[in-house]
Amino acid sequence: MRFTTPARKAGLIAVLLAVNVALALLFDALHSEVASIVLTVLQVAGWYLVTRMFRGPGESVRAARPWWRMTNRPLLSGVFGAGYALLAVVNIGFSLAGYGSLSGTVSILAELVLAALFLNSYACLRPRRATPAQPAARPQARPRVTGGART
Repeated sequence: MRFTTPARKAGLIAVLLAVNVALALLFDALHSEVASIVLTVLQVAGWYLVTRMFRGPGESVRAARPWWRMTNRPLLSGVFGAGYALLAVVNIGFSLAGYGSLSGTVSILAELVLAALFLNSYACLRPRRATPAQPAARPQARPRVTGGART
């Protein structure tokens, strides 16, 4: 199943966010470190699944999306990548300030993985700047052959 319209994409994201919030509330009530780690893994898997299902203008609906392509637009990939990188840096700061835990470490690793995936997508999608054309090499003069014998 591929989602191509903004309304269908928004609907799927709303469902995923609702499930995410429900699981976060449930796992928080359980005070379970393992459950928090499971939720982080599910979030990363959900993000990656969504990036496989969404299609932008000009993308083939039938063909599989390349593994590295997280969005259809380079700027969007860059914004998500920078956002996840910033989130990882902030959480590293909290961990260094004494708020660290195993689930926090897994969360930081997940944020770094998502940042790397989105930033790689940005790098692959952004238009390449053309390098200045090299001046054409001057053709070397070929020796003239006249009707006589070559020596």
